[in-house]
Amino acid sequence: MLCPRVHFKSVVVDGEKAYTGSANLTGAGMGTKSETRRNFESGILTSDPAMVNGIMNQFDQVWAGGYCEPCGRKQYCTDCPL
Repeated sequence: MLCPRVHFKSVVVDGEKAYTGSANLTGAGMGTKSETRRNFESGILTSDPAMVNGIMNQFDQVWAGGYCEPCGRKQYCTDCPL
């Protein structure tokens, strides 16, 4: 399932550690483009089981189409199952 509205980035390792945040995997997003061409991003790295579970659940709900019905932009999403 591909959702054109997803902008969050999440990485989960072995269901025990997780990162979630806004940074794109680009030079500017990761802060390496240059001293004057960087984005202001936010993210967290956690090993708290409740937070890791929440990050996994968010991804799973979006991936499974859990937000397709109320989305309002289905006409732009070729993968929407509805």
